[in-house]
Amino acid sequence: MAAQSWEAHWRSLLATQNEAVAREVVKGRAYHRSGRVTDLRVSAGLVAGRVQGRQSTARVVEVTVATLTAREWATVVDLLAGQLRHSARLLAGLQPEGLAEELADLGVDLLPGPDDVTTTCGCGAVRPCAHVAATWEATSEQIADDPFTLLHLRGRGRERLLADLAANRAQQADRAVSVPLTDLPPAGWARNRAPLEDLHLPSGQVPARGGAPRRLLGDPPGWPRGPSADELFGPLVERAARWAAGLDDDERR
Repeated sequence: MAAQSWEAHWRSLLATQNEAVAREVVKGRAYHRSGRVTDLRVSAGLVAGRVQGRQSTARVVEVTVATLTAREWATVVDLLAGQLRHSARLLAGLQPEGLAEELADLGVDLLPGPDDVTTTCGCGAVRPCAHVAATWEATSEQIADDPFTLLHLRGRGRERLLADLAANRAQQADRAVSVPLTDLPPAGWARNRAPLEDLHLPSGQVPARGGAPRRLLGDPPGWPRGPSADELFGPLVERAARWAAGLDDDERR
């Protein structure tokens, strides 16, 4: 069973409360579809927006979301820094598959629960109203379009989180144990250590430009100013891929 998407989880926090709120959710989604949500702003721990309902005056809605603690964010950053597939998906505008579940195993609830969210509306309703539901739906769309939205709600915006990741990776590099080249055993450098029969590229599947992952991950920590790592090594990597594919084609002939 596939894990629930972040925006689906966000929607469920409101839609599953009770029948009265469920009716307001239907109205609120209609408000959102008709473009009545304006000035939507997302910040650490807060969503704010204005909703034009049936009255002449737009209602101000605020949704407060509990942020993660510094210790919890340290766990998030450690996991993201150690799993490049997660940070690469984030930078590509995709939700990192399995991230929330892995963090839950470490004791961090990335996705907010019902007790982590409170709502207020200028209409004075004591329970979530259609204005709140409209704002909620608009927020879910932002989460679907940009997963950094949910991370921002939980306390870290895009720029802050990327800076934390860069600092974490730099610290890991400083702690790495280096081994002098002369201490490495030369045996095996010029010979394959396993059969290479299965290591081939299917003919015709070498991309003309395959540098997207390199550009998404950015330069390594400590990279000097000037040409980026992708600009410097990208052509070499692609030439090597085409050369390797040519070897495979020669072998087939």
